[in-house]
Amino acid sequence: MKARKIISVLVIIAIAFSSCDKNEMIKAQIKKKKGQIVKLNKQIAKLEEQLTDTNDVVKSIPVNVKQMNGENFKHYIIVFGEVEAENYALINPEMGGHVKKIYVEEGDFVESGKLLVSLNTDALNNSIKQIKTNFELAAETYEKQKKLWSNNVGSEIQYKQAKTTKESLESQLKTLQAQKEMSEIRAPFSGYVNKIYPKAGELAAPGMPVVEVVNLKKLSVTADVSEIYLSKIKKGQMVDVSFASYPELKMSTPIVRVSKMINDLNRTFEIEIKLNNNEEKIKPNMISQITINDFSSDNAFVLPSLIIKQDISGKYVYTIKEEKGRFIVSKTYVKTGLSYEDQTMIVEGISINDKVVTDGYNLVSSGVPVEIKN
Repeated sequence: MKARKIISVLVIIAIAFSSCDKNEMIKAQIKKKKGQIVKLNKQIAKLEEQLTDTNDVVKSIPVNVKQMNGENFKHYIIVFGEVEAENYALINPEMGGHVKKIYVEEGDFVESGKLLVSLNTDALNNSIKQIKTNFELAAETYEKQKKLWSNNVGSEIQYKQAKTTKESLESQLKTLQAQKEMSEIRAPFSGYVNKIYPKAGELAAPGMPVVEVVNLKKLSVTADVSEIYLSKIKKGQMVDVSFASYPELKMSTPIVRVSKMINDLNRTFEIEIKLNNNEEKIKPNMISQITINDFSSDNAFVLPSLIIKQDISGKYVYTIKEEKGRFIVSKTYVKTGLSYEDQTMIVEGISINDKVVTDGYNLVSSGVPVEIKN
């Protein structure tokens, strides 16, 4: 019996010790888990801080803005004109004949009246020689008859016949001499021989070009302008003229003529300007660009055309408003006016000192906070 009691006591003691060890183990595990929770909380806090920083970056988009103030704006009409020489001639002979001699070469500069080409006049010369001989005899006969008639010798009919014969031959001689002059092709003005068409010995005839002569000093430019600009273009209005062949050459000159008619085929009217071409750089038939200023303003609101967007309600831009110390984007609808190159005039919706987003406009939307860089 005593032995059983001792065993029971030992079992109870063993169970007590076993329970104590288990509790200690659980406490150790709890402590460990709590340490892990603290560590996780710190990691979560750090991640939350990083998430907050990222949101701040997204919410504050850097942009450039333009503060609206009245500025100079000009609109231009651009048309293309063709250059013509004021002194230009495609010379045709007044009578037919073979080319006897060519006195110039292509590219030569000739003075007004210079003999360029002569036609064969052998037959004409023979006729002139014969008529001249007959004329001399007729003139001598007339003078004798005139003297006799003044002395009341001879008949009146003889005097009048001699006079008529002399005058008729004189007229024929003048006609033949005029025809001979027509066989000589001369320069109608000073200029360059640009082209010689026939060769010596070839046949020339009226209507067939023989020589092309051009003077480059004075040129004219004509251009067709759409009739919608008729009220904006006046005689005397200054325009700028440029040429693709000479990018550095720009000329300012007035409009000398505005057509009184509208071309019913293309609905345009013609304008003309004059050019002094002293250096002779510009050549006839070159294409010129004519720039005409049809609108000017010294107090316009102007924005880059690229930043003006459009939705179903109309055209709009993004402006900046200050709210509670922060800059917030606002969608502002506008009405546009004329555009030239990459600039557009705003006629409604914008006020002086408004700040319009010009750089970063594709990254923002209404209500988004931004950071102004400029």
